[in-house]
Amino acid sequence: MTPQNPVVSLHKVSVTLGWKRVLEGIDLDLRSGEVVGLIGPGGSGKTQLIRVLSTLVVPWKGEVRLFGRRVLSINRKLLREVRKRIGLQFQNFALFDFLDVRHNVGFSLEHSGRLGSEEITARVDTALSQVGLKDFADAWPSELSGGMRRRVAIARVIASQPEMAIFDDPVAGLDPVNSAKNMLLLEEYARSSGSLVVIATHDMERLLPVCTRVVALFGGKILFDGPVSGVPLAESSQVRDFVAAGTEAVSDPDPSRPASPSRGGAA
Repeated sequence: MTPQNPVVSLHKVSVTLGWKRVLEGIDLDLRSGEVVGLIGPGGSGKTQLIRVLSTLVVPWKGEVRLFGRRVLSINRKLLREVRKRIGLQFQNFALFDFLDVRHNVGFSLEHSGRLGSEEITARVDTALSQVGLKDFADAWPSELSGGMRRRVAIARVIASQPEMAIFDDPVAGLDPVNSAKNMLLLEEYARSSGSLVVIATHDMERLLPVCTRVVALFGGKILFDGPVSGVPLAESSQVRDFVAAGTEAVSDPDPSRPASPSRGGAA
């Protein structure tokens, strides 16, 4: 595949859940090296779009091409090969309770049959160091906080070095310092690997600085698709208002607004 060809190509993709249309008429081409911020309010279709990209959902209508292949028409063997090129950090972590952190991160590598034990160990150690969990390699998921489990899930994607890495709410449950670190880590991963990186989150403050492109979903439809610099000029007021609401508190504080009273307790 040449660099000009898209990693992802969706044409008129629609998805239904029961009687509800959750994605409608999605046209989208994504390429290697892009860091795509997937934004929109809750229930807008972000998770369903991620499931389409990762082949976990079959659209009711439309065409899906991944790495140049029509995934809705290939056989199971080829579909497995396509999935090996995709890394997905699930919103609910999807960690194995019966494996320690090290083996959770290395699980897909160990079962791919493509790497030796030394290479797997090196990748796992590097990924855990990058997310700040090297000292927890022998811990069990039940011994970790929710934020730490999320970082394990991120490390698992990074260790597999996929051609398309998808992160579903990667900073939820993390403190501001680690949220910023993880976003920068994902940006650096995209730049150093040349992979396509897709990030879905409501954290506009930390998402926008690392993105090369924003895709905004509202009501199952794409209302904006373009560079970060174009968001303030988006035709849709829904997109402009949504992003402004997520960034105005830090980027444009109103000095006339009285400060919020302290609630006390730990921050």
